[in-house]
Amino acid sequence: MAEHELGLSRADKWLIGAGFPLAGVAVGWALPLLARWLLTLPWVPFGGPVRLVAALDHGFGRIAMMAAGLLLGVVFVVVAVHETLRVTVADSELRLRLGDAAWVVRREDVSAVFVDGRLLVVLDRDSRQVVRERLERAGDRQVAEAFRAHGYPWQRQDPFGELFRRWVPDLPDLPAAVNAVLAARAVALTSKSTTDATELRDEVQKLGYTVRDDGTTQHWRPLVRS
Repeated sequence: MAEHELGLSRADKWLIGAGFPLAGVAVGWALPLLARWLLTLPWVPFGGPVRLVAALDHGFGRIAMMAAGLLLGVVFVVVAVHETLRVTVADSELRLRLGDAAWVVRREDVSAVFVDGRLLVVLDRDSRQVVRERLERAGDRQVAEAFRAHGYPWQRQDPFGELFRRWVPDLPDLPAAVNAVLAARAVALTSKSTTDATELRDEVQKLGYTVRDDGTTQHWRPLVRS
């Protein structure tokens, strides 16, 4: 069966590819006009830079501003596409790419696939979350259909959802090592360090537990062998 590609739809790509550059051009065209208007006010912060932008409100200056806006828009397109999760669903494996990271999950290692809000979650045979990443259009019917078509165990919800409990510091039900990792992870979540939070989640799973987040609140459960 033909592979399915999940992530940005063709319409999304067109919207991003055309929208950001056009918006950049529009901003480049409008900024000198806005700067000239600001200079009519009694007091303007950053008066020097504002006067510099206002001086570009003619001829080549206006073209240069629009070109700079176009270039900035193109940069936003590249970053947006690069930082969007892309999933290739094949009969034998899942191939995933997010930013500079790429990894493969074998079909035989998957025990469940489901969507949690806007996140795609894939569990292995020990119920570890080998994938828990934001997927564009995660709630679309085509996502479920793609996994079902290739024989993956699609679930409407987390099959172990009822096992999760809210974590609080020094929880007596957890080993000290797990509490320590979750405490460090709480700091990472508060500081919005996504990379650290993901790496620490992997450390929790090595210790026999897994974790999911509700904002900066963590919920944990033990791993379950299927």
